[in-house]
Amino acid sequence: MPPNTVPDRLLSSTSARSPSIITSEKFQELIKQGDSVFIYEQKVYKVNNFMAKHPGGEAAIKSALGRDVTDEIRTMHPPQVYEKMINLYCIGDYMPDVIRPVSITQQHTHITKADKPVLTATWEGGLTVQAFDDAIKDLHKHHSHDLTTDAVVQKDLNGDQIREAYRKLEAELYERGLFKCNYWKYARECCRYILFIFLSLWFTLRGTETWHYMAGAAFMAMFWHQLVFTAHDAGHNEITGRSEIDHVIGVIIADFIGGLSLGWWKDNHNVHHIVTNHPEHDPDIQHIPFFAITTKFFNDIYSTYYNRILKFDAASRFFIKYQHYLYYLVLSFGRFNLHRLSFTYLLTCKNVRTRTLELVGITFFFVWFGSLLSTLPSWNIRIAYVMVSYMLTFPLHVQITLSHFGMSTEDRGPNEPFAAKMLRTTMDVDCPEWLDWFHGGLQYQAVHHLFPRLPRHNLRQCVPLVREFCNQVGLHYYMYNFSTGNGVVLGTLKSVADQVGLMNQVAKSNAKIWANEKEHAH
Repeated sequence: MPPNTVPDRLLSSTSARSPSIITSEKFQELIKQGDSVFIYEQKVYKVNNFMAKHPGGEAAIKSALGRDVTDEIRTMHPPQVYEKMINLYCIGDYMPDVIRPVSITQQHTHITKADKPVLTATWEGGLTVQAFDDAIKDLHKHHSHDLTTDAVVQKDLNGDQIREAYRKLEAELYERGLFKCNYWKYARECCRYILFIFLSLWFTLRGTETWHYMAGAAFMAMFWHQLVFTAHDAGHNEITGRSEIDHVIGVIIADFIGGLSLGWWKDNHNVHHIVTNHPEHDPDIQHIPFFAITTKFFNDIYSTYYNRILKFDAASRFFIKYQHYLYYLVLSFGRFNLHRLSFTYLLTCKNVRTRTLELVGITFFFVWFGSLLSTLPSWNIRIAYVMVSYMLTFPLHVQITLSHFGMSTEDRGPNEPFAAKMLRTTMDVDCPEWLDWFHGGLQYQAVHHLFPRLPRHNLRQCVPLVREFCNQVGLHYYMYNFSTGNGVVLGTLKSVADQVGLMNQVAKSNAKIWANEKEHAH
């Protein structure tokens, strides 16, 4: 099917009805029995035998079990998956025990669209005190864990209306051809990649001064930084639309050229897209002991992705108390951590799709990069080269965390519409179009989370349509410029850090009280 053709499933469901009826009670019984079941298009699917074979990783499908994941499946997979392959696992029609549609007119609140503006900050204005204060106030207003305006709005909105409007928006994007990959954009990006690697090798191999080698390291960092965007596209099957081909493209870029596991990234990232900003489930916000974006991490929560308790220990208390000061420094070591995660995944996980190919790819990376380092005149320069080339990739890590660290981490239950959850937990970053090359176009993370398979180069064109969709259904669309977005994230980190400081003061106070009581007792 051509990429710009509207799939039939966007307009109507054409699959045949199954004779079996599964009620909500029966569905819960299947879950209690340990069956891997989920709901798609009012049908129940049992995937016990498919879990380990899932191309997107076992963790991703585990995070979708036990609930209706219609929109998640539609937006994360090509049409052939949800139109044909998925039917092999259907066990019956889902019939809820009670259906209670909710209408805005049934509630007593009267919140208008004027009360729910699209939150934006212009690039030209820069980061002003007023803009930052307004951004923080808006986030506190709409992300409070109490029953605030935003929570009331979420109760008022009819989830089915949001889902219907979201699917109409997706259909419109298909009709406009925005799901069609523009290969000329990749050709232009390849010219940029070649320029950066050429400059890096020229300065590294022909250099005679220390600054020549450091310039070569800086261009190597820029080369890796830019290549990651294409590897990201391959991981989402945005390039050819065929998972096998895109996976190989991604492995060549990520493993052979970058030394990082594409398989690990897909396993991690697919879960992130399904349970965005959920403290217990989303690995992209589980950075104990260095970062905590919510006080929920103070409770030694259990990570369903890493299958272990994230201990809030003495090291966590120290780093998180100063996390808003250490934010950029810690992120500058992000590439080293990606090596660790890649090796852990490839050497310890049972179900790795292309383990041998990836291990060969990473070995190849260390051979070619090690050979390049061997041409440098001294060990001091080699170490400096590694540190500069690795640490200067930190803008990528800033961009990745920027879109989520300052956003909501609430769990509003399985009935929250997919689109509402993505817009609540993700921030877009605005910038001039000429800067898109630096951000790779992925600064529009909210749009990307709504439509993960939509080509990266088309995300900017979708912004007005997403804004119109938000106005139509009453959802917020969070968009700030780069500087204001950084301020929002630092503000969130500081607010959590302040809570650690308060905890330490309470602990010291209790210790003094206990000591005084002990002394009086003697």
